[in-house]
Parts: sequence; structure tokens; C-alpha cells
Amino acid sequence: MIYLLSIILGLIQALTEFLPISSSAHLILARAWLDFGFADGLTFDVALHVGTLAAIVFHYRKDIDTLFRAWLRSFSRRDPGDVNQRLAWYILVACVPAGVVGVLWATWIEVVFRNPEVIVVTLTAGGILFLLVESRPVRTCVMEDMTLRRAIFVGAAQTLALVPGVSRSGITIAVGMMNGFTRKEAARFSFLMGAPLLAGAGAKKMYDLVGQPIVKDEIGLMLVGAITAALGGWVVIRLLLTMLDRFGLTIFAWYRFALALGVVAFLWFS
Repeated sequence: MIYLLSIILGLIQALTEFLPISSSAHLILARAWLDFGFADGLTFDVALHVGTLAAIVFHYRKDIDTLFRAWLRSFSRRDPGDVNQRLAWYILVACVPAGVVGVLWATWIEVVFRNPEVIVVTLTAGGILFLLVESRPVRTCVMEDMTLRRAIFVGAAQTLALVPGVSRSGITIAVGMMNGFTRKEAARFSFLMGAPLLAGAGAKKMYDLVGQPIVKDEIGLMLVGAITAALGGWVVIRLLLTMLDRFGLTIFAWYRFALALGVVAFLWFS
């Protein structure tokens, strides 16, 4: 049963990490409603994020390979006209704001904002933002049109995703669209930008675990959750790109409103 619960959390992570509906919010609510009593919450969350990182790497493996090679090439033969070199550095620069805020204030944010009441507010605010973004004119920019200013803007917005309920993919896709990018290209930049952050978060938590006793069962649970999140995440990325093309962010806005109402009802009656 405990491994089944680990698989359930892995599926929740896979469904909600890439869909702009906030994985952290759903994991917090799942634990509150279903009373998962195993593994440290934040540590297990990171294990699931490692799984979704694997999904990103697999789906965008060609982009990642091209950008990584270009980034390495920029040290020996810097070429301002090389689009891939610029994109590689823009992605890294865009990660800086969230990385800095995460290192300095992540623990405080987790303590203060990790509760259902905050999630109600952030889910609603995110839904309103999605509707406003979709009301703007048609967007035509592709990722190759990215500039340093746009990258910093999207990266700064990403810091808000440290608060549960905001959604990292949601806020970065929305801000990317605000900067004129198509839905698909905004999602592409969002996922590629998320890969270094997910890797960094996983590495930090692994470092924090050094010296701490971890029983064999906990390792097994984390692996099961991570593998489930990886396989499910790959499927969900493809699903999201199809849904964005057909429905835009509007369908996710209404889902966020419905979930926020559900949380209010749960808090009220409990």
C-alpha cells in the first residue's frame, strides 16, 4: 500500500508539474486530504522533481544537446551571431533570480506559505492572469527571438513559483506569451529554463541529506515516485503542448478557479 501511495504522488507530480496548475499545491493538498504519512514532504517532493527533470531531458534532448554544445563552444570560440550560444546563456541568466531567491529564502517561503489558505489565493490569481494573457493579440515570436531583457523578465517571474499554487510552468508560459511568444515556444523556453533549476534543487537536497540516516524503504519509495513522475511527465509534456495549441491557457484558468473553490469548501466544512 505504501508503494501504491508513492506511485499516486508520482502521478500527481507528473500531471501537475508541467500543466500550469501547480504541482506543489496539488502535493500539499494530496497530503492534507489523503494523509500520506511517509517520507519527509519536501525531500520527497524533490525526488519527484528529479523524475520530472528526466522527462524534460528526454523530451527536449535534441534542444538540450544543441544548446549545451553551443554553450561549451562559447568559451573557446564566442560568436555573437550564433543563436544557440545566445539562447544557452539566456537560459542560464533567466535561472539566476529564482536560484538566488531559492538559496536565500526558500526555507522561509516553505514555512510561511506552505498551507491551503495561500494556495486558494495563488490559484485564483494565476487563473485571472491566464485569462488576461489570452485576451491579448495573437503572438508570433519563436524562441530564437529571445533577448536578454525578455529572458530576465521571464526568469524574474519564475521566482514567484516558489510560492505554492503559482505554478512554475504557468507563470513562465504566461509571461513568455506577454512578451509576444507563441504558446508552444513560451512552453519550450519554460521547460528548458526549468531543467537547470530542477537539477540544482535536486542537488541541494541531496547535499542536505549527506550524513543523515535514510532507511532502505525510504530510498525505495523515492525511486518509485521519481520513476512514475518521469514516465508520466513525458506523456504530460506532449499532452500539454497539444492542449495549449487547442485551448490555450483558458482551460487551465477555469480548472484553477474550480480547485480553489474546492479548497475553500474543504476548509469550511472541516
